[in-house]
Amino acid sequence: MKPACLIFLGLLLASGCANRIFYQPDRFLRPGPETRGLRVEDVVLEASDGVRLAAWWLPAEPPARGTVVHFHGNAQNMTTHVRFAEWLPAEGYHLLVFDYRGYGRSQGVPSRRGLVKDGVAALQWAAAREENPGETLFIWGQSLGGTVALQAFLQAEVPVAALLIDSTFTSHTRIAGEMMRRFPWFLQPLRLFRPLLVTPGLDAIQALPQPEGLPIAFLHGAADPVIPPSHSERLFEAAGEPRHLWIIPGAGHCDAVLRFPELTRGLILGFFRSSETVPERFPNFGNAEKDP
Repeated sequence: MKPACLIFLGLLLASGCANRIFYQPDRFLRPGPETRGLRVEDVVLEASDGVRLAAWWLPAEPPARGTVVHFHGNAQNMTTHVRFAEWLPAEGYHLLVFDYRGYGRSQGVPSRRGLVKDGVAALQWAAAREENPGETLFIWGQSLGGTVALQAFLQAEVPVAALLIDSTFTSHTRIAGEMMRRFPWFLQPLRLFRPLLVTPGLDAIQALPQPEGLPIAFLHGAADPVIPPSHSERLFEAAGEPRHLWIIPGAGHCDAVLRFPELTRGLILGFFRSSETVPERFPNFGNAEKDP
């Protein structure tokens, strides 16, 4: 086989590996929150390009304090990730969880720009829900979901009271470079082609600083083997005030809320409750990477 063909095949293989870094969906549906005694409503969202998305609405125990839109990580689907946040309704917060395109029962195929469209649809649906007009809206993004959440916030043009960004990477190119260093030795030369395989854009770091006065908190496990806590530290440095950084000793990737609930739930609830005023300020939407 000619060297040019070998390089081409290698790039195809590396491209597939690069995509697996960011998107690992599955269609297998695990037991839902209703099997754990929680109230759940099935919801269908529609992105601006017509892709239909599966979602769940978990109503709060009254009196409601606000609505949290949860953006899950890159693997499996919402039937797994809902466990991170399904305790919120008992604390007075409505919860909207949803699957990106290509995940669970949602239509489509995952893509960077497509996931942002999905996040915009979720935020706009939650903000417009007729049963709760003017409800205080919070965002919680985990891992890849933190990046999607920040970019969707810029484009959704809905008032948000606070942003919680959990175990998120600064940029696609930086985390891809770190992940590609873990490739087998025979794929290491392909790191030279990383700029061709993973391009910048729609990154978490690009969405910061957030609008003046909008609270933002970064949560990260000190022992995260997937995304080092240095990513949250850099995002924290780029953020505006008021801002918070919580590095949880002994926690791994996205598991701080499950492993250390007494500590992390207290931090999250304190953060949300101190931010329960719909802000008057909106982001400078002219800086967002919008689709035509």
